[in-house]
Amino acid sequence: MEPIRLPKAIYDEIIAHAREGKPEEICGVLRGRANEARELFRGINVAEDKINNYDLDAPTLLMQFEFEDQGDEMMGIYHSHPISEAYPSATDAWNAHYPDSVYLICSLEHDDAPVIRAFRLLTQFPQLDIDALRAAIPFEEVRPGLFGYYQAKEQTLPAVLKPLTDLVTPPFYIVFSLSDQGQPVEDVRVVEVREQPVQVV
Repeated sequence: MEPIRLPKAIYDEIIAHAREGKPEEICGVLRGRANEARELFRGINVAEDKINNYDLDAPTLLMQFEFEDQGDEMMGIYHSHPISEAYPSATDAWNAHYPDSVYLICSLEHDDAPVIRAFRLLTQFPQLDIDALRAAIPFEEVRPGLFGYYQAKEQTLPAVLKPLTDLVTPPFYIVFSLSDQGQPVEDVRVVEVREQPVQVV
């Protein structure tokens, strides 16, 4: 895939923001076009659990319309993983509502060696039987009421997931949420994870 082009100043600013926010996750948006970032805007993490999750504040997200009025776009959304690798979590997959934006993750797992990686998170809503899935594959409750399963690229595909091969290619997540009564809150989501290289310019 085409590389994501980050000016050195933006690359450094993402890392600086992540370090300032640690141990909480930080977040923000990138203005640009296609795969090229031109400007960074820090956002506010309004998640209840900022240590393990991020939720970008509405005013920052709404800036995308201002970008579009000026011929640009919200080409990227970034956040940090203060103590884990720069790879999307099941929660990140659940929160991926902008398929036209790239998701950048800055890992501070090793303080002296920050890592920024970029991903497309592409969501599908196939008709799947949650009960059958839960009986066949091991879901983890990654947040209260939110369940996720990760299918790695090199992992054998369980038989129950064979019908998905027409829709997605591993790696992908299957995520869903349940109410306190154990009923599905929303449709099951299958989120394909596609990494794009990051090029600092």
